[in-house]
Amino acid sequence: MPTRKPTPPPTPAVPRQDLGGLEERAQGESLKQILSKPVTKVAIVLGLAVVGVTILLEQDPTTLRLEVPEARYELMRNEGLSEGVPIAIRIGQFMVFQINDPISGGQGAQRAKQVVENLTAALEELAEDPPRVITIESSAVGGDPVVVQKEYSDSAESLEIVTVTDQDLRLAKTDDSKLVARLWAERLTDTMRLLLFGQAPEFSRDTPFGAALDTLYVNAVNAEGSMTTATLNSVFEELPVELQLALTEEPPEPPVGGEQANADLGD
Repeated sequence: MPTRKPTPPPTPAVPRQDLGGLEERAQGESLKQILSKPVTKVAIVLGLAVVGVTILLEQDPTTLRLEVPEARYELMRNEGLSEGVPIAIRIGQFMVFQINDPISGGQGAQRAKQVVENLTAALEELAEDPPRVITIESSAVGGDPVVVQKEYSDSAESLEIVTVTDQDLRLAKTDDSKLVARLWAERLTDTMRLLLFGQAPEFSRDTPFGAALDTLYVNAVNAEGSMTTATLNSVFEELPVELQLALTEEPPEPPVGGEQANADLGD
């Protein structure tokens, strides 16, 4: 791979999307107003995030497209919050979800394995044929929030990644399934942006996870050589321990009080 001074990825000119719908909407709504809407869809547009990258990839793909990271699951310490066991769903080292797995019937972590399989398919699909859109939809049975990946926001077909369950809410210490789905979608989107396309985090910056991800991005951009997977791994090892833990060990939970400050995707 050629070595050259990294060029910070361009900032998308298109405004971010909010929970109110799948296209551009009026700005200025609070998180509480957004979450109170009956529509349970959020458009976090990976396509818009990588438009500039797609143009640059035509010039020199070796400097911008990073290695496709591995999706995996890991058993976490069981504090008895749910009826099953808590499991971290990771992309590379980063924890994007914390789910409950019933581990019943002697079959092992079947739910965790399925989520990893779905996430692996989403990563491969995005890497091979960007752009893609991460959205939140309602499940056909029960109406639970489902994080999915689609080609476009209005595409009929979608790739289901994970559904938020009641037991997941126990682990997140909240009864707000929409908020948990939002936190998951934000962490997933920003992790994909950085690890696949070298893009700065956009949607989770007001959380400890997003702040740590942003520090990792800035340090990697300022490091010698190209923005590569190896550079990100090296810079990660140099982060303060508290930032490493925010990325790898701290599960997505709503802040105290139930509202996520300044998290309006319409900003």
